Amino acid sequence: MLGKRFVVCLSLLIGASIASAYEPDVTQQRDETIAGASDRLIPDGSESVRGRCMRCLAEFGRYPSSEPAFEWQIQLEDKKYVLSSWRLVNPKSDVDARQVDVLRFEVSKQFAEVVYDIWANNILEARYTRHAPSGADAVSYRFRTHLKGVGWPSARTGVANKDLPPKWLVDTGEEILTLARAKSPKETPVLAKLQAARKRLNEYYHPPPRTQ
Repeated sequence: MLGKRFVVCLSLLIGASIASAYEPDVTQQRDETIAGASDRLIPDGSESVRGRCMRCLAEFGRYPSSEPAFEWQIQLEDKKYVLSSWRLVNPKSDVDARQVDVLRFEVSKQFAEVVYDIWANNILEARYTRHAPSGADAVSYRFRTHLKGVGWPSARTGVANKDLPPKWLVDTGEEILTLARAKSPKETPVLAKLQAARKRLNEYYHPPPRTQ
């Protein structure tokens, strides 16, 4: 009897899952966008090979439509973790893009671990959604990591103005960019902010179980 009830319940659950699946309009007459803002980054399908390296833990780029573009990168070099940043000339071209005003300095292993954790986990959370684009974004952001055996997962977002993970990630990337361009960089206060951001993001996607 118990087995039959289990089968019935399972059938109902499967049926509910199928019934709630998204059904696009095969005539393509219906607007498929939905209201609101996405809480995920979007997979980056550009397949850009510029800057790929086997020892890059995390990369971030800010690409305004009119202002200079900037990028930073954390790379493992001779058992040291190096944060590099630069202004990018011709950012839309893999062939003609050039790095200028390059700054480099060593960061702690702990700093690199936290950034790598944030980037890897949240890039893997990226997904396409049906949320309406916010229009012609004045700036776009790209996130990329390297996972051994996987490759270079990459994700992007446009203007992030909602209090959701894409904005938290952009703010985190900008925080690191500010540190990377500073004349006298101070890692400790930024590390504390990164640890708080990691905790917030982890709890958003993987909320702790509620206590009874």
